[in-house]
Amino acid sequence: MLKAARYIRTSPLRRFFQEFQFGEGSGLHTQEPKPHEVVRALPVLRHPIFPKHASRFRLSPELFRFLTADPHSDQVGAFVMKPKEESYEIESMALHSILPLESLDSVYSVGSVCKTSFNKFDRTITLQPLNRVTYTEVLEEPSKEVPFPLVRLKHFEEGGKATSEDEQAFMKLLVEKLEELKNHFSNQEVATLEIIGQRFNMRYDEEFLNYVGTMLSYMCETKKVQHVFEAGSFYERLKRTTELVDEHLQMRSAMRDLQEEAQSKISKASEEHMYREILNLIKNRLGMDRDEKETLRVKYENNLEGKEVPEHIKKLIQEEMERLMMTEKQSGEFHIIRTYLDWLTSLPYGLFTEETFDLSKAKEILDRDHYGMKDVKERILEFLAVSKLRGHSKGKILCFSGPPGVGKTSIARSIAEALNRKYFRISLGGLEDVSELKGHRRTYIGAQPGKLISALKNAGSENPVILIDEIDKMGRRAFQGSPENALLEILDPSQNNSFLDHYLDTTVDLSKVLFITTANFPEEISPILIDRMDLINVQGYTADEKMAILNKHLLPEAVKNTSLEEKTHNFEISHEAKHALIQNYAREAGVRGIQKKINRILEKVARRIVEGESQVIKITPDNLAEYAGQPEFSTHKLYQKMPAGVVMGLAYTSMGGSALYIEVSKSKFAGQESEPKLTMTGNLKQVMSESIQIAYTFARKFASGKGNTFLDNNSIHIHVPEGATPKDGPSAGITITTALLSLALETPVLPDLAMTGEISLTGKVLPIGGLKEKLVAAKREGVKKVILPKQNIHHWKELSESLTKGLEVEFVEEYPEVFSIAFNK
Repeated sequence: MLKAARYIRTSPLRRFFQEFQFGEGSGLHTQEPKPHEVVRALPVLRHPIFPKHASRFRLSPELFRFLTADPHSDQVGAFVMKPKEESYEIESMALHSILPLESLDSVYSVGSVCKTSFNKFDRTITLQPLNRVTYTEVLEEPSKEVPFPLVRLKHFEEGGKATSEDEQAFMKLLVEKLEELKNHFSNQEVATLEIIGQRFNMRYDEEFLNYVGTMLSYMCETKKVQHVFEAGSFYERLKRTTELVDEHLQMRSAMRDLQEEAQSKISKASEEHMYREILNLIKNRLGMDRDEKETLRVKYENNLEGKEVPEHIKKLIQEEMERLMMTEKQSGEFHIIRTYLDWLTSLPYGLFTEETFDLSKAKEILDRDHYGMKDVKERILEFLAVSKLRGHSKGKILCFSGPPGVGKTSIARSIAEALNRKYFRISLGGLEDVSELKGHRRTYIGAQPGKLISALKNAGSENPVILIDEIDKMGRRAFQGSPENALLEILDPSQNNSFLDHYLDTTVDLSKVLFITTANFPEEISPILIDRMDLINVQGYTADEKMAILNKHLLPEAVKNTSLEEKTHNFEISHEAKHALIQNYAREAGVRGIQKKINRILEKVARRIVEGESQVIKITPDNLAEYAGQPEFSTHKLYQKMPAGVVMGLAYTSMGGSALYIEVSKSKFAGQESEPKLTMTGNLKQVMSESIQIAYTFARKFASGKGNTFLDNNSIHIHVPEGATPKDGPSAGITITTALLSLALETPVLPDLAMTGEISLTGKVLPIGGLKEKLVAAKREGVKKVILPKQNIHHWKELSESLTKGLEVEFVEEYPEVFSIAFNK
C-alpha cells in the first residue's frame, strides 16, 4: 500500500486522485491554490456550490477526455442552471452529471471557482469550491468541439464578520431560528448536517453562512438559494439567509401541524375500530348481538301493527326478516336488507282516510280558494256527486289543462280537502328516466323506490289525492325507458291495482288513489294517456275576475309576505291603480304576473315605511311606474284607423289572448307581374303558413268572381307584426282572406272590427278554440263588433255577462257572410 501511494504521488495521474482518493487531512494537500481568472464554465444542477463543500459529478467519456486534456481544467467555474418553468422534475441521473453548456444565458451569472480532481475509473470530477465569482467576459464560445465556454472571472471579497450592531442582531436571530429549525429535523438529517458541519468552523463569520447556505441548498428551491448565494455584502447575505431560514421554518411548522393532525385522525379511527371490534366480540360472547336484531324485528312488527298487509307482501317480509337475522351486521348485505324492510313495512297497507262527499262543503272550499271558474267548479261538483252515489271516487283521472297561473295546481289541493284525503304532488317536468317512477333495481348502489311509493309512504294512506304536475313536459322515450308507458300502468284503473315497483319487486295496489294531472298544452300529451283522462279546460281570467282575485287573494297574501299587516293604514292602493296594473302590466291569462307586481309594489312601500315615511303612501295611476316599473304593454292601438289591407284578428297563446293584425301589401310596383308571387313574414309556423296559402287561393277565386284581377296580376306580401313572437294556429283564415280582399278592393274594413275563424278552400268558416281569451283581448283593444264561427255559439252562451257585455257578435258559416259584414255590403 505504501509503495502504491508513493507511485501515485509521483505519477502524472496524481491530480485525478488527490482529495477524492485520500480525503482531507491525508497529508497530500498543500496550501490552498490561488483562484484563476480564466477558467472553463461548467453547468451544475439543483444548487450552487458553497465554499468548502466539495461536490462530485459524472462525466460522459467525451467530456471526460476533453477536460483532462484541457490546460484550463485544473480550476473551473461552477454555475447553476436556471430551472425551467415548464419542467418540475429532473431525472435523478442528471442531478449528478455535468452536460455540455450551450449558452451562458441558461445559467446564473454568479457561481463558484472550484479546484478539480478526476477519477478515471468511474469518469467523475470532484469540485472543491474556493471562492464565489461572476464571469465578466467570454473568451471562447461553446461549440461542438468545445462543450464548455472559456470565461474571465471576477472574484467576490470573502471573509466578512458580524461587527456592526445590526449584523450581530441578525446573527443572533439566525442562530435562534436555526435552533428552532433543528427541532423539526429527522435523525438522518441531523447526522448529515453534522458531517457537513465538520468542514466549516462554527465562528459567526462568512464560513458560518456558507454552512447554513449549504444546509439550505438541500431543502429549498434553487432560485431562493441562489438569491442568498449572490448577495454581495456580508450584511445583505446575512439578512437573506435569515429570511430564508425563517421561511423554511414556517413551512416545516405548518407541515408538522398537518402531519400531527392527520396522524391524530388516523389514530382515532384505528382506536375506534379496535374498540368496535372488541365491543362486537363481547356482544357475540354475551348473545347481545341477536338482541339488536330482535329490536329491529320488533320495530318492523310495530310498523305493521293495525295494517291489513296482503298475503304476498306478508310472506316477502317474513323471508327478508329471516335473512336479516342470519346476516352479519358488518356486511353490506345487512344494510341493504334493513333499508328494504324499512320501506316495505312503512307503506300504509289497509289505512284509509274516510272520504266525505258533502257537496255544500266542497262548493264552499272551491269558492274560498278560487274566484270564477264556474265551469270547472261545476265539473268537480258533478264528479263528487257521482262519487257519492258510487260510494268511492275511483276509476276516473282528471286532467286540468290551461295557461300558466290560472290555478290548476291549487284546484287539486282543494279537491283533496273537499274529499278529506291526503294530498301529495309529483312534478314530471323534464323527467326522462322511468326509474324515477318505477324505482331502481336493488342491485344498484343507492337504489330507492319510485315517486309513487314515496307518495304513499309520505301520505300515510292508500287513498290520497296524488297530483301529477306538468304531465305535458315529461321527457320522451330515452335509453332509460319510456316514462309515458310507465304512466299507463300507474294511471290506468284496470292495471294499477297490481303496480310493480322495481325496488320493492312486488305488486302494490294503487287503485284507491285519485290521480289528478295538469298540463299547459294537452296536445303535447301522448294520445294513449289522453284517452284515459277526463280533460277539463281551465280558462284564463277576465279583467273583472283579475280585479276580484287581486282584492280577495293576492293583495292580502302580499301584505302577509311583506309583514305589513299592522301597517295597512300607512299605504293605500287606489282602484284605478289596480286597474292600470291589470291592463298595462299583466295581460296573461293567469294571475301570476299580477302577484309578482303587487309583491314588488309592497316591497317598495315597506322600504319607505322602514326609512321613516310618516305620511300615508298613496299609489295612483300617476305614480304606479315608480313602484311597479315601466308598463310592459302599451294602451294605444297599433292602428287608430284601419287602412286598406289591414284587418284585426284574435289569437290564443299559452299566456292568454292577444290582438293579431294581418297586414297585406303589394311587393312589386313596376306594373303587372308575369308570375305573381306570395311572400310571408312574421315568424309564421307551418300551420299558419298553410292557412295563408288556403286563404290566398280562396281570396283570388272570390275576387275573380267579382271581376277583380288584382290578386292574379300582382305579387303580394303578407306580414304579421312582432316578428320575434312565433305564430301558429288554424284560426286566422277569414282574417287573412279579408285583408287580401281589402287590398284588392282598396277598401278598409269597418272600424273597431275583429274576427277569428279558419276557412276552407270552399269558403266554409270552421270553429276555433280559446274563445274566452280571444274576447278578453278584443275588449282590451276596444273592439265593438266580433265575427265568430257559427259552430262556436254554444261556447258564447257559456261566457259570463261581464265579458259579453258591450260586444256585438256576428256568427257566420260561409265566407260571403264575413265579406258582407266586414265591408258593409
